Amino acid sequence: MKLRHLIAGAVFLVFAGNAFAGTLSDAKYTLYYLSPGGPVQVLSTDALPAGSNVPPNNQWRYEYSVLNKSPNPLNAFYPFFNSDDVNRAGGVSGTAPASWTIVKQGPTSGHYNFKIRYLTTVAGAKIPSNGTLACTYTFTWIGVYVPGPQNYDAVNDGGSESGVTVEDVGTVPALPSTWGKIKSLYR
Repeated sequence: MKLRHLIAGAVFLVFAGNAFAGTLSDAKYTLYYLSPGGPVQVLSTDALPAGSNVPPNNQWRYEYSVLNKSPNPLNAFYPFFNSDDVNRAGGVSGTAPASWTIVKQGPTSGHYNFKIRYLTTVAGAKIPSNGTLACTYTFTWIGVYVPGPQNYDAVNDGGSESGVTVEDVGTVPALPSTWGKIKSLYR
């Protein structure tokens, strides 16, 4: 009985790990609120900054980093917006490497979901195995929570894969100890 539980737990962990890490690609994002004072990085666990969902100051930007784990070159990446058919995000503009195109696709009548297609047909511009596609997309936001992970498709010369973007929280910088040392000089 104990062995059965261990095997079931191991199988669950394998499938749970695959939900966050694709076999062909990993897509990470960093999120910025484009505040009137300049871009501010916002984590999905943060509270929605005051006024960040009210026009005209409601622009946000995803910065994507898509790792190609396939042996075949990556030639397209599609992040999805409003995939639950709730109108919270509106398309503005994006950036991509040279020889890549950016096209907003959708919505159909009565739907709010759309995707952004990053695509290249230039062989030398495709992302090789273990290479990374860096691209951005600026959008408007009227939701009541901080924008979060998105569904995506990654396409390479051998096939495609769907996944969910993962927030790149990076490393939290250590607090400097200099202030404590300065204060100790005056005690």
